[in-house]
Amino acid sequence: MSVPQADRRVRRTRRLLTQALIELGAERPLEAITVRDLTERAEVGYATFFRHYGSVVDLLRGAVDDLRAELLDLLPPLVGDTPEQAGTLVFRHVQAQPALYRLLLSTDRSLGLLDQTVDIGVQGLLDTFEARPDAQVPPEVAAHHFIRSFLNLIEWWLRQDQPHSPERMGEIYRELILRPTQAAALQLRNSPRDQR
Repeated sequence: MSVPQADRRVRRTRRLLTQALIELGAERPLEAITVRDLTERAEVGYATFFRHYGSVVDLLRGAVDDLRAELLDLLPPLVGDTPEQAGTLVFRHVQAQPALYRLLLSTDRSLGLLDQTVDIGVQGLLDTFEARPDAQVPPEVAAHHFIRSFLNLIEWWLRQDQPHSPERMGEIYRELILRPTQAAALQLRNSPRDQR
């Protein structure tokens, strides 16, 4: 059947272009990467690139969207009873794709990709957590702090060449980000108040 093979070809081409972007992004700034650079590195036709993407930034947006979708698929099962395990899961995901995370975290702010990631993370957090009755901080402020702090922790870990295991980083995330934010502002939705 030709449709599945065509779908496989599309996925393969996009994967090759994304990998080329990751490799080139490790060598030079995004603004210095051309479509010609990408197609040569990926060994894909120049015209083929434009069948899939309108620009290098569109390719990056697609890669970031795929990354976010993977993360969102991973996290919901862990949020209910054990949100602290989500940190380890995220660090394992980062460990499996460090170059793509580096690229996302180093993108020019004017592209808005990191801000979009923060906004999606904040919304996800606010869908999962609610204000504690005794909250000392508004939930929106706490959620922004939480997500930005988590991204900063990931960035530090990558810049230091991952000196700790994902499990240890999950513990650090729990102690530095999750517990303090829960103590000051947030509790899981539909859960009894923390009895500490």
